[in-house]
Amino acid sequence: MASLHDRDRALLWHPATHFADLERLPPIAVDRAAGCWLYEAGGGRILDAIASWWTCIHGHGHPAITTAIAEQARRLDHVMFAGFTHAPAVELAAELLAQAPPGLGKVFFADCGSAAVEVALKLSYQRRRQTGAPERGRFATLQNSYHGETLGALALCGSGLYRDTFAPLLFDALELPAPAFPDHRLEQADGDLGADTPEAEAAIALLERHAGELTAVVIEPLVQCAGRMAMTGTGYYRRIAAAAQARGIDVIADEIAVGFGRTGRLFASSWAGVTPDFLCLSKGLAGVMPLAAVLIRAGFEDAFTGAPARSFLHSHTFTGNPIACAAALAGLRLFAETGLLARLPARAAAMAARREAVAAACPAILHHRQVGMIAAFQVDPARAPADGRLGLRLRAEALRRGVLLRPLHDTLYWMPPLVIADDELDLLAAATIAAVHAALD
Repeated sequence: MASLHDRDRALLWHPATHFADLERLPPIAVDRAAGCWLYEAGGGRILDAIASWWTCIHGHGHPAITTAIAEQARRLDHVMFAGFTHAPAVELAAELLAQAPPGLGKVFFADCGSAAVEVALKLSYQRRRQTGAPERGRFATLQNSYHGETLGALALCGSGLYRDTFAPLLFDALELPAPAFPDHRLEQADGDLGADTPEAEAAIALLERHAGELTAVVIEPLVQCAGRMAMTGTGYYRRIAAAAQARGIDVIADEIAVGFGRTGRLFASSWAGVTPDFLCLSKGLAGVMPLAAVLIRAGFEDAFTGAPARSFLHSHTFTGNPIACAAALAGLRLFAETGLLARLPARAAAMAARREAVAAACPAILHHRQVGMIAAFQVDPARAPADGRLGLRLRAEALRRGVLLRPLHDTLYWMPPLVIADDELDLLAAATIAAVHAALD
């Protein structure tokens, strides 16, 4: 019988993976996972230093979450959400709205981050048409941004890497300049960083000039994660949100990656005192389950009442899936029951100490920065190998040392489960140092 690797190669098309790379770094067969660790089918283990694409904030296999999943599956596995409801969805919506910035009043569930962004875009656009302002149908986004890979979300990506191939299929978005602080060493996210930058002034001027045609601005608060972990600053977010809302432009906050404790608070918008018109959530929302939510400002639904033709005709087969909602509820309760948010400053400080040690040990690291439990290192691109695959080399070298990293080109980053222990951080730092030296030597 063919090996699992051979069957995978014959049958599967992996995301964000070039076929040639499968020869250099074939997929690793994972048999199980627990805590911060992935366990290979062959018996080895790998430290999951990116929380499996930023999802497992409480670690893999947390008993409170797996128990909630099993119990809910036995009771009610799924029911369509059009015309039906159930307790896990109602309770999750209530918990999210209770803990989110004030002024949000409704929750629309979806199944992934891209879908959440699409929901917010369509709601903002449809409301303009139903309130006599169809000319306000354009969206603003930030340079270097990333919001997903469905076509509407992709149109907002400020990086040609993701967008250019599909440009003829996409709508035209207004791009706003955003600051990026290469050596931003804040372990906490509060303050006015980015507020008084030329980029903030230019962005506000563009919002003013185009206000009559804009329906919404979409922004990742504090950190542009897929944009090489660029850290734009709390002050910048606060100013852009205030300027947009003062001109009647909706603010869509994409907290898909930075929500649920990543920045040190449950929601990144809280650092800036911003209540967006739409708060898009996924990844850490349910961790191990596909679920997304859009929190919508109170009263927004008024434009959708009246004639049936004013309905929001957007649906997903698995909207409000009870098992996913139960997992998300269990994860939210863990924050309260374990005091995780209160412990995050100490975890961030422990990460910062290791980050500083890595930078000191690696002259090839030009800059390093951190917000909460997100740390990033820019490796000198001039040191990149001739084949241009620096990120792939760094990932391979880290895996050889038992650590999963997935660099963004010349940017290494750490986004482990929030519960990562000191000895695991020590391993992460040591493997990062060794990987940088091995990839560049």
